[in-house]
Amino acid sequence: MKLTVARLKVPILFALILIFLSVNLSGCWSRVEIEKMAFISMVGVDAAGPQELLVSFQIVNPGGFAQGGGGGGGGEGGGGEKPFFVLSVKARSIPLALAKVSQESPHRVRFKQLNAIILGEDLGKEGVAHVIDFFVRHWEMRRSIWVVMAHGSAQEILLKGAPVQEKVPGVAVKVQMETPQAFNPTFYPVVLGDFLTDISEEGRDAIVAAARVKPMQENKAGQSETGSTENNQLVFEGSGVFRGDKLVGYLGPSETRGARWIKGKIDGGIYTVPT
Repeated sequence: MKLTVARLKVPILFALILIFLSVNLSGCWSRVEIEKMAFISMVGVDAAGPQELLVSFQIVNPGGFAQGGGGGGGGEGGGGEKPFFVLSVKARSIPLALAKVSQESPHRVRFKQLNAIILGEDLGKEGVAHVIDFFVRHWEMRRSIWVVMAHGSAQEILLKGAPVQEKVPGVAVKVQMETPQAFNPTFYPVVLGDFLTDISEEGRDAIVAAARVKPMQENKAGQSETGSTENNQLVFEGSGVFRGDKLVGYLGPSETRGARWIKGKIDGGIYTVPT
């Protein structure tokens, strides 16, 4: 009888040890404290020569918020810090670029807060399939991330495309893409998953919102005007058109509106019909 009781105690004790270990160790082995992470808000990818990329990472700077970082235009905080900074590296592929940035950053670089991917014009003309493939396969990536085509350089948008209301340009792009355009649909928002489908399937041509950086100034009435190099604004203008994975041209605002009508991407709105 005593032997039977002893045999019963062994598996019970073993089970208790397993429960204790699972409660105390579960999820801890790979945990990284949030202050040790560098969150990427936006990525820009440009062609930089034969088989080389210029990859720009816009990284959120918590210090810019803590010191009351400026709102409009991504301005500097009370202590002179911006709420974001940009690291640009040249590499043969995005994984290699990410490895270089990880060496330069004191914190672990993460894509969990990525809002948008900006594709440079030259890269678009060469083909973007290999770039999109990386983002689709990365374990932290969401297919709901916005894809934007640059008029010119993607790096310029990350460096100079200051938002009007949001502190971080990447967040501003996300807000702009998600804002209903019933009254003025002048660009074509598309997410990563849909863009991948459009460039992969035969008989389908991808259309993606296009953006550029424009200088802004204020007149005597306090209204913004173009023409000054003191302040820059990120402006969405028309859309880029792809055949396969290559950029073949741009649609203007009116043409983009027509494309959205054809594809059923407009809900309501007011339009003036000439008589």
